[in-house]
Amino acid sequence: MDILAHLRLDFPLNVYAHAIYLQEGQVDYLHYGLVQDQENLWELGALTAQQRATDLLLTHLIPPPATILEIGMGLGTTARLLAEKGYVVTALSPDPQQVAIAQIQLKGLETVVSLHCTTFEDFQIPQKYDIVLLQESAQYIKPLILFNKAYSLLTSGGQLLLMDEVGLKRGPEDQVEGLPYLKYLLAQAQRAGFQLTTQLDLSCQTVPTLDYLLTVIPQHEVRLLTDLALTVPQLQQLLHSLRRYQYQYRTGRYGYQLLNFQKQSPPRWTVTEVIPQHELALRDLFLKVFCHPISSDLWQWKYARGMGIAVWETGTAHLVAHYGGLERRLQYFGQPKLGVQIVDVMVGSASRGVFTRQGAYFLAGATFPECYAGYGTRILLGYGFPTVKAIHVAERLGLYAEVGKMVEVQWKTVPGRPHYASQIRHIHLDQQAKDRDLLNQLWQAMQVDFQQAIIGVRDADYVQYRYLQHPEKQYEILLVSRRLSRSPLGIAIISTDPDRAGQYRLLDLIAPLRHIPLVIQQVCRILGNRGVPMLTAWITENFAHHLMSNGAQQQLLEVRIPHCIWYEGPPLEEVRHRWWLMGGDTDFM
Repeated sequence: MDILAHLRLDFPLNVYAHAIYLQEGQVDYLHYGLVQDQENLWELGALTAQQRATDLLLTHLIPPPATILEIGMGLGTTARLLAEKGYVVTALSPDPQQVAIAQIQLKGLETVVSLHCTTFEDFQIPQKYDIVLLQESAQYIKPLILFNKAYSLLTSGGQLLLMDEVGLKRGPEDQVEGLPYLKYLLAQAQRAGFQLTTQLDLSCQTVPTLDYLLTVIPQHEVRLLTDLALTVPQLQQLLHSLRRYQYQYRTGRYGYQLLNFQKQSPPRWTVTEVIPQHELALRDLFLKVFCHPISSDLWQWKYARGMGIAVWETGTAHLVAHYGGLERRLQYFGQPKLGVQIVDVMVGSASRGVFTRQGAYFLAGATFPECYAGYGTRILLGYGFPTVKAIHVAERLGLYAEVGKMVEVQWKTVPGRPHYASQIRHIHLDQQAKDRDLLNQLWQAMQVDFQQAIIGVRDADYVQYRYLQHPEKQYEILLVSRRLSRSPLGIAIISTDPDRAGQYRLLDLIAPLRHIPLVIQQVCRILGNRGVPMLTAWITENFAHHLMSNGAQQQLLEVRIPHCIWYEGPPLEEVRHRWWLMGGDTDFM
């Protein structure tokens, strides 16, 4: 198109479009071009290279007449070509400026092309299509949503064709990436009922487009700044991003692929992300699996910071399995990272015996880390508290490996008089700002001892949420400090109600390791004065020796610490025996 309507596009599409227009005198597309070996993009021309990419895509379509749903209409050029070839096209874009430009491009073709200003996720027209087509728009849609919805919109044997950027490698140096990871993309397509029929790696042919943009944008900087009302820092940041993309392509971390899928027979199960509307179904499954209910308040408390994968019997509202997680801030070898605590792993009784890679448990357990964790995502790694039996099942399926054990430490309480050198009192984070400061001070001191370990953040915000905002349980937060100087030594968090054996649980400790024996001694003393016979605590076996004072006894629990081996994330040897976890790190104590 040779009009300047592209000036109204959102940044940075307006920069790409206008730079090509200024260089070529015309702009038809917003996507990469393809350049063969030995070709020079400057001699070939960006318009020709972009047209070649579209032409390649169109050669893989089933022949007309056929109905096409194009997700991401760009400037409308592809929709016009499809209509001229005899296809009936429905094209989507959430950008009203793209829709307006496409309407100009498609004038006179309204009977065979319909345009909709909406996202794919919100698209609601109840129609079946022979083809769902995405050219550099798949990366903006979550794969589970893309494949599940495309499956429902396609006719029997229909075609899902996409050409887009993907991630090919992930490593510890990667920042949070927006590109879908190819390995996971293909796995989730197969689970949704698609068969991959064509896969072309076009990465080398697309890199010259980045080289081209990195040249023409600086060449036309003055016009770009003026015509688009941009600032120099905006343009410099965009060039920095393009150079980063160029590097990622050249090191093989990013790629560009054409993927052609065919719709197969419906899969037995459908895998989705959990959304708030699923709460009742999930709570019903919880009751059936764990034989006790979970209240709406407790569910909301947990999943306000949670995420989950659900497995449904295809074509029904019957929930088969759930795999949940709660986000947790970590100190990972002294560095702040995000983790996820795996919770509420549930499989309905009718499907519980299917522990294969076609089973509901595997589908949930594999899809969860693909969606949420590992290198290149916000969340680095997960942890949980499965039983020995459960982790053995996960190990056989290639999902987990064991990296630690939980033990229970027990102390007989001893009543006594107040200590001359230290004292213990309750603190109230929700009432006293000074108490919050004391807790944060202790957490800062505790971190120093865990530079070679992994520990969940235990600051005032976490303690407030985990303990004081729990909708059903009550806890005591006890501060031990020096009697004369009042300097804090440590905090212990204990349950307020004894268990069936009359024992109280020590759920958490926030203290430098050297002060832990004194903190425990003080807790045992005040509980002894109350007539409580026993105090118990859960702790990872590798750190249990720090609690083995005051006559402590230790026994191994049937609880293990897992590490995901399905995803691209930290290796086993890096995390084995490195976790500090206590009872308070669970969601059920």
